[in-house]
Amino acid sequence: MRHIIHGLCAMCLGTTAAWADGPTVTMQAVAGSIGGVPMMIIEGEGLDKKHGFTGTFEYLPSDGLFQNFLIGNSDIAMDNDLLGVAIARAEGFDVSAFYPVGNLYLGIVVPGDSDATTPEDLKGHKVGHFGADSGTTAFIRLIVQQMYGFDVLEEYDMAQVGPAALVQLLAQGEVDAIFDFEGFVSEAMVATDGHYLLQAHEAFSKQNDGFAPWITNMVAHEDWMQENPALVYAVRDAYDDAIAMLEDSHYEILRKPYIAEALGISDPAVLDQMIENGNTYGYFTNDWSEEKRTAALDFLGELAEDGSVIQEVPDGTLVTLEDTIGPRP
Repeated sequence: MRHIIHGLCAMCLGTTAAWADGPTVTMQAVAGSIGGVPMMIIEGEGLDKKHGFTGTFEYLPSDGLFQNFLIGNSDIAMDNDLLGVAIARAEGFDVSAFYPVGNLYLGIVVPGDSDATTPEDLKGHKVGHFGADSGTTAFIRLIVQQMYGFDVLEEYDMAQVGPAALVQLLAQGEVDAIFDFEGFVSEAMVATDGHYLLQAHEAFSKQNDGFAPWITNMVAHEDWMQENPALVYAVRDAYDDAIAMLEDSHYEILRKPYIAEALGISDPAVLDQMIENGNTYGYFTNDWSEEKRTAALDFLGELAEDGSVIQEVPDGTLVTLEDTIGPRP
């Protein structure tokens, strides 16, 4: 249908410019999230036009974000994790993750005057998080179990508030540590002269031969990819360009007003910290090698065996474009 519409438009002199801009792809990410930065760069630097499509970029609240994609309001979701994809496929949605986006830019943060040197030192202490069913707490819980052999939900005195409120909770001394993600991690570090007690991507990678699951992936409906093979390759290329710009600039591109404003960062010290954390840990990746995909499936398989988050790993949860839609047109 999309090709028919564009064919008709091409015959209309009044829409010549729209045709020249290429077909439209609607993309979505969480508003204000570091995970949305590559999409901000695609939009801000015109990488969509460079790769032959016109992006419609939607920055949405996290509540209902995945549902908005599942019902077909966007073509590509940039901010979804593999657990959500596995659950959606188990429920009958033909969605697949076809590329990585975000590393685990999250962890346990303690204030600068904390005596804790390992997660074990927080046993019996009050720790803030934003929900046992959140990806952040689930990943930290899993990593601590692997590395230190105890369950944070049993050994810590957990206090639950929203991810933004955790920063103030730590700054006011109401908790001894928080589980949070960027850029709240950077805000908490600046507010408390704090630091990571455990950085999830770094810790998980050390324990698992260099592999850590991705906090976000590029996800699309299988039928949309089949109908738009050139477009999905073009979006992947635009993403590759975006993260190359991040790395080539050593994350200084985050200072551009269109990114800093979209992230809601007005404090230069927080922006400095976010850039430093990006250079130290790396926020994004495009390593979708067979080795990493196999490790990811093994990781999901372990979670399915545990049964507390997912019960199965449906076929097609992770795919490559080459296997799903064939070589680049």
